Amino acid sequence: MELVNILLTALLLLLLRKLVWCLRWLWRYYHGQEPPAPISFFPRRSGETFRGHLPKDEDEEE
Repeated sequence: MELVNILLTALLLLLLRKLVWCLRWLWRYYHGQEPPAPISFFPRRSGETFRGHLPKDEDEEE
């Protein structure tokens, strides 16, 4: 039961992190500022792994 509580607490913290980012994005968008860079759900993870599996467009190829 303690493990479930720890996992749920970690999930809650990740969701709160994303919520804070969303609120910052909305605030900046409303005030005409540059929106913050997107964040992944998990900290220190980029979308590079996911983007590596996507097919390349002709204009993206080097």
